Amino acid sequence: MKELTKTESALTLSTLQGYEESFIDYLDVDNLTLTTYKVGIENFINYLKENNISFPTREDIISYRNHLRETYQDNTVNSYMTSLRRLFKYLSLKRLYEDLTIDIKGARHTSTPKKQVLTQQQASEIYKGLTDKRERALYSLLISTGLRGVEVARAKLEDIKVHNGEIVLWVQCKKRSSKNEYVKLDKQVLQDIMNYVGDRQEGYIFVSTSNNNKGQGVSIKTIRREINKIFERFGVKSDTISLHSTRRTFATISYNNGVDLKDIQDILHHASLTTTQRYINSAIRDNNNGENIVANVILRGGA
Repeated sequence: MKELTKTESALTLSTLQGYEESFIDYLDVDNLTLTTYKVGIENFINYLKENNISFPTREDIISYRNHLRETYQDNTVNSYMTSLRRLFKYLSLKRLYEDLTIDIKGARHTSTPKKQVLTQQQASEIYKGLTDKRERALYSLLISTGLRGVEVARAKLEDIKVHNGEIVLWVQCKKRSSKNEYVKLDKQVLQDIMNYVGDRQEGYIFVSTSNNNKGQGVSIKTIRREINKIFERFGVKSDTISLHSTRRTFATISYNNGVDLKDIQDILHHASLTTTQRYINSAIRDNNNGENIVANVILRGGA
């Protein structure tokens, strides 16, 4: 492949599409991450096509980033921009083209998450109202452990074990290649799971019911759809409520009931405490009575 420098030739849409294939072959990542990169790059290429951009420039990438900010949630914006950065870093490393993404930022992070959380009362009422064994087990596991949907989809009955005298579920966390983390299962959650699986002793906890994949593990798409149906049925469906809301709800209710922030981070398997703080920023703000305290001291002379 001919090497290009920024002085030799402008980057074209056609050459960018050619570089995409070699970039994907170059990557040493798991299949999930590989798919994420493919989707991100294809989204950028489609944007160029839709806007008749044949010679993408740094300014076009900034415009693309702005388009993402207006169209998608922060996590999706950052995912797409990460794909693009990795592509251009590869082009620069291979001396195929200069890195046009340097110092271009992703989403504008806000302190309050866009995803809404359930109140403790809502979360409890939904659980009490579930009569379907599968729905009850799925909701019970998600809301009581804060697991991601993909972690639940990967979970197998063989992963439920005794660890240090407690029943735990070993999980394969996001961006991990093995099941080396666990969450503790409350006895009620375990009972809900057992009521659902019946006589099954092995295999995925939640199995597909479709004709093509019957008996195999469910997809994250299926879990998302089933949880959304539950929310809708109980009147809490909105644009800000989603499968991930169960994870944020777990974090928020934990914090409001006195669980230490660091402990919440460990349960959610967050690499950074800052991520955990973003999950519960609304709760932190709600519990912050600084205005009243200062008003009491200054305006009413309180101690």
